[in-house]
Amino acid sequence: MATDLTERVQEIAEARGLPESEILEQALERGVEDLWVDLILSRYMNDEIDRKTAIEFVGRDRVKRAERELQAVEDDVRWGLNA
Repeated sequence: MATDLTERVQEIAEARGLPESEILEQALERGVEDLWVDLILSRYMNDEIDRKTAIEFVGRDRVKRAERELQAVEDDVRWGLNA
Protein backbone atom coordinates (compact mmCIF):
# COMPACT_ATOMS: atom_id res chain seq x y z
CA MET A 1 0.00 0.00 0.00
CA ALA A 2 2.75 2.47 0.91
CA THR A 3 4.54 1.67 -2.34
CA ASP A 4 1.38 2.35 -4.32
CA LEU A 5 0.94 5.66 -2.53
CA THR A 6 4.55 6.65 -3.09
CA GLU A 7 4.32 5.75 -6.76
CA ARG A 8 1.11 7.72 -7.16
CA VAL A 9 2.61 10.79 -5.50
CA GLN A 10 5.67 10.53 -7.74
CA GLU A 11 3.56 10.18 -10.88
CA ILE A 12 1.34 13.14 -9.97
CA ALA A 13 4.38 15.26 -9.13
CA GLU A 14 6.02 14.42 -12.45
CA ALA A 15 2.82 15.07 -14.42
CA ARG A 16 2.30 18.45 -12.78
CA GLY A 17 5.94 19.45 -12.64
CA LEU A 18 5.76 19.97 -8.88
CA PRO A 19 7.81 18.66 -5.98
CA GLU A 20 6.39 15.64 -4.19
CA SER A 21 6.17 17.67 -0.98
CA GLU A 22 3.74 20.07 -2.64
CA ILE A 23 1.61 17.18 -3.89
CA LEU A 24 1.49 15.77 -0.35
CA GLU A 25 0.56 19.20 1.03
CA GLN A 26 -2.28 19.52 -1.48
CA ALA A 27 -3.49 16.02 -0.66
CA LEU A 28 -3.50 16.77 3.06
CA GLU A 29 -5.43 20.01 2.50
CA ARG A 30 -8.02 18.25 0.34
CA GLY A 31 -8.38 15.44 2.84
CA VAL A 32 -8.84 17.80 5.77
CA GLU A 33 -11.38 19.82 3.76
CA ASP A 34 -13.39 16.65 3.00
CA LEU A 35 -13.30 15.62 6.66
CA TRP A 36 -14.39 19.13 7.71
CA VAL A 37 -17.34 19.08 5.31
CA ASP A 38 -18.35 15.63 6.56
CA LEU A 39 -18.19 16.83 10.16
CA ILE A 40 -20.29 19.94 9.52
CA LEU A 41 -22.92 18.06 7.52
CA SER A 42 -23.07 15.32 10.15
CA ARG A 43 -23.60 17.92 12.87
CA TYR A 44 -26.34 19.54 10.79
CA MET A 45 -28.10 16.24 10.09
CA ASN A 46 -27.92 15.36 13.79
CA ASP A 47 -29.44 18.75 14.76
CA GLU A 48 -26.26 19.83 16.52
CA ILE A 49 -26.04 22.98 14.38
CA ASP A 50 -28.70 24.84 12.44
CA ARG A 51 -29.03 25.08 8.66
CA LYS A 52 -27.78 28.66 8.51
CA THR A 53 -24.58 27.75 10.34
CA ALA A 54 -24.01 24.71 8.12
CA ILE A 55 -24.42 26.89 5.03
CA GLU A 56 -21.95 29.42 6.43
CA PHE A 57 -19.36 26.69 6.94
CA VAL A 58 -19.75 24.54 3.81
CA GLY A 59 -22.03 26.40 1.40
CA ARG A 60 -25.62 26.16 0.29
CA ASP A 61 -24.99 23.62 -2.49
CA ARG A 62 -23.40 21.08 -0.16
CA VAL A 63 -26.16 21.48 2.42
CA LYS A 64 -28.87 21.08 -0.23
CA ARG A 65 -27.14 17.98 -1.63
CA ALA A 66 -26.90 16.46 1.84
CA GLU A 67 -30.60 17.17 2.44
CA ARG A 68 -31.54 15.49 -0.87
CA GLU A 69 -29.38 12.49 -0.06
CA LEU A 70 -30.91 12.14 3.40
CA GLN A 71 -34.40 12.44 1.93
CA ALA A 72 -33.61 9.73 -0.62
CA VAL A 73 -32.42 7.37 2.11
CA GLU A 74 -35.50 8.10 4.22
CA ASP A 75 -37.75 7.50 1.21
CA ASP A 76 -36.04 4.16 0.51
CA VAL A 77 -36.39 3.06 4.12
CA ARG A 78 -40.05 4.07 4.17
CA TRP A 79 -40.65 2.24 0.91
CA GLY A 80 -38.89 -0.86 2.26
CA LEU A 81 -40.95 -0.88 5.43
CA ASN A 82 -44.19 -0.60 3.46
CA ALA A 83 -43.35 -3.10 0.72
